[in-house]
Amino acid sequence: MAKILNLYLDYKKKPLDYVKYGKDFTKKFFIGSSKYLFFQILEDSFPDKHLFVSQRGDQFFMQLPPGSQLSCTKDGNPVDSSYLTQNNILRGTELELKPDMVGVVTIAPNYEIKYLFKEPWVNVLTPEEKQIAAQFARYSAPTAMERFNRNLILLFLFLAIIFILVFDLALKKKFNYDVSLEQKLATLQKAELVKAAALEQRSTFEEETQVGEQEAEATPTKETAQTGGATSGTGTSKTAGSIFGSNFGAFDPNATSSAPTIKAVTIAEGFAASRPGRGGVGGSGTGGGAAGVGGGGTAFNPGATGGSFSSDIGSVVTNAPRIAGSNVRPDAGTVVKATGDQSRLAPSGVVFGQTAKTSQLASSFKSKNVAQVSEGSIAAEPAETRTRYEVINTTISARRSQMNALYQKWNAITPFSGSASIRLLISASGKVAAATITPNGQMPEGFLNELKNLVEGWSFNVNQESDYTFSARFRKG
Repeated sequence: MAKILNLYLDYKKKPLDYVKYGKDFTKKFFIGSSKYLFFQILEDSFPDKHLFVSQRGDQFFMQLPPGSQLSCTKDGNPVDSSYLTQNNILRGTELELKPDMVGVVTIAPNYEIKYLFKEPWVNVLTPEEKQIAAQFARYSAPTAMERFNRNLILLFLFLAIIFILVFDLALKKKFNYDVSLEQKLATLQKAELVKAAALEQRSTFEEETQVGEQEAEATPTKETAQTGGATSGTGTSKTAGSIFGSNFGAFDPNATSSAPTIKAVTIAEGFAASRPGRGGVGGSGTGGGAAGVGGGGTAFNPGATGGSFSSDIGSVVTNAPRIAGSNVRPDAGTVVKATGDQSRLAPSGVVFGQTAKTSQLASSFKSKNVAQVSEGSIAAEPAETRTRYEVINTTISARRSQMNALYQKWNAITPFSGSASIRLLISASGKVAAATITPNGQMPEGFLNELKNLVEGWSFNVNQESDYTFSARFRKG
């Protein structure tokens, strides 16, 4: 039977793990410090994954890790590296694994991997061993605790079954129905008939009510036509005298109609027909606006006032609307507040926020040879300077959402767009000592002022004075 490659991992000269070709790996076998590998080498200097053994054809090759030590034996006799090199077994860091050789690779001070080829074997029992196994291969007798637990579980199961049966037969509530399904259907049909009769009776009552209202509305019109008499050339067919005189005198308490609404409209017509100075119209009422009432007189008195209905017409005509306005403040919507003058726009290309203090601080940075770096020239700076400005640039990228939120607030009030170049003068403590803004496009001065206050409140994780310029774009959406 052919021999099979076996690999053994030892830690401090003690067996830790082993793998076999065809069972644990086939073409390639990796070692490393990763937790997903068979052989873990928990050393800081060892890589996460290293190709240790690979198969090419029928041959196996081992890639020796850097800094490892190799010792091999052939037929029980040790061999040195010169023998391995002369026989083309060791080529650089690649070792060909021979079936007649055994090798040990020391990877770290505490880790060793041994390889060898062995024939697989199967343990076949003799008839005597099979008889002994059949005689003694049985379950062991349960202990007293195991017997107690088993009996307790059986007792609980038996009590649960008894409780379910008692509850279902004796304790469970039974619902008794007094009537059958046919009786319920008959009751529902009777209720539907009663409801239909009630609806029919209500419809008949509404029709009678409507007929009574129409007759009541038609009766005042007829009486007005009979008692109105002749009207003047500028009068109307319904006069104030006929309505307020005869109708109120012949009031029927049993009549039901919606006449009050129609009479309220007729008041305005009677008021227009009985202005002071105009001749009175025929009717049974009395008034001072005509020389004689009832015969359609033509005498005109310019000093005369309204008739008998003039004392009541003011209370009707001058009534204010009964529907008042709402005094509840709406709670929906978003209120946007902004400070500063929203109408003034800063000119494009002119530095905003330049003060004497800012100019003095910029001159101080220049005299100290503090380089003025922009976001596009970070890569050209020296290594130590580049690292500091990369920290600043990364921090600004994380805070651009603050500037966008400020722009959204101002854009809701005064729509605008554009970009701005922002220069930050950062002190040795990492805080922004001063900032200037150069807008590219017309922007509100209030927005630029709040933007300046925002960036001057920033701080960075640097310990040297820095002069950094970056750009920000403000676009809707």
